[in-house]
Amino acid sequence: MSPADDIKHFLVTRDMTRRKTAVVELGTDYEAAQYAYQEAEQQARGLPHLDVVLLSSDSLETIKQTHSSYFEPKSLDELLSV
Repeated sequence: MSPADDIKHFLVTRDMTRRKTAVVELGTDYEAAQYAYQEAEQQARGLPHLDVVLLSSDSLETIKQTHSSYFEPKSLDELLSV
């Protein structure tokens, strides 16, 4: 198994008005992930409060660390425990 086989794709949709983020894990098939992303982009067209991105990483936890602006802020206790 190559390192690329370990990469998972995540469709992340941020509703900036409601301050909510939806995440769909799409697995390791990049072409299928691209298709899902294009579909989500089309559905979000004309809705400026939605931000749709396709992110790839080894885990959702890594995504939450590297793209923290898409997720709710952590409490002070959570920040200090890192």
